[in-house]
Amino acid sequence: MSTWWGLIVEETDGMGERKAYAANVLDHVEGTREEALVELEKRARGYVPQHPMNPSATRLYRTDEGFLLVSEGSMRNYGCRFSVGELLYDSVQAEKAAAAQRAAEAEERQALRRAEAEERAARKAAEKAAKRAQRGGGKWWGGGAG
Repeated sequence: MSTWWGLIVEETDGMGERKAYAANVLDHVEGTREEALVELEKRARGYVPQHPMNPSATRLYRTDEGFLLVSEGSMRNYGCRFSVGELLYDSVQAEKAAAAQRAAEAEERQALRRAEAEERAARKAAEKAAKRAQRGGGKWWGGGAG
């Protein structure tokens, strides 16, 4: 079964006192979990983490959830965790779908109004033709041949 997967990296973000652990979505891929893990491994192998600035060594480990990249710095080691997550909900896609639905409904209403206007115009034309026929065959001067 084809599913959308998020390729996610979690790492230390910021400097000094403002460090925080942040998760970022690298990309989305469609396919099986195994296919997503293959793509994630490619991304993990080429990933350059924020910390440390000049790593003395970098090691990539496979885990049950994905991959762990450990970079040795001069003061401490830093880790980046890579994982795949099945995309269950996307507010951007939900809004696009809702907007498309609203546009389709608006188009439907507009088509209905056009059809009603055409129907009114046809009815009005038929009424005019009937009145002309009652007045003597449609001659505006009201007389016959003379």
